[in-house]
Amino acid sequence: MAKFGVKIYGADAIIKRLEASPQKMMEESKLIIDAAVIEIAAKAKARVPVSSLSKVHLKDTIRHSKFVVGRGASVSAGNKNIRYAPYVEFGTGTRFQIPVYPNINMNDLEAYAFTFKRSSKQLLGVPHRPFMYDSYSEVFTSMIKKLKSIKI
Repeated sequence: MAKFGVKIYGADAIIKRLEASPQKMMEESKLIIDAAVIEIAAKAKARVPVSSLSKVHLKDTIRHSKFVVGRGASVSAGNKNIRYAPYVEFGTGTRFQIPVYPNINMNDLEAYAFTFKRSSKQLLGVPHRPFMYDSYSEVFTSMIKKLKSIKI
């Protein structure tokens, strides 16, 4: 009777690689996300309108925070002295508008945007001049492609 056998070489290396993959994926994901928030902030700064009447500009308040496990990453605009960022983004009164973005949950964005819709005489008719969500939408798709292409 003939004897037949199979020997697998390299299984230990494959197992080591698989065991290390969650850490590698986390590290590479963090780099991709950090690069994306930096790019979103830069694009938002380039897009935001700047008033020549103001000494402090909304552009100067655009900040990003890098990815931290459990907190995520973020890009923000405005501070305790400059609170008009959402009015620039969405407009006010009859000029209030929410642009449609293909990669953003529009129901969530609409609910958020409506919290800033105002009809006061001071803010009536400010046109929407999107800068933050345009930038996010532009960068988001490429960020997702990069995340999906991570190899273990």
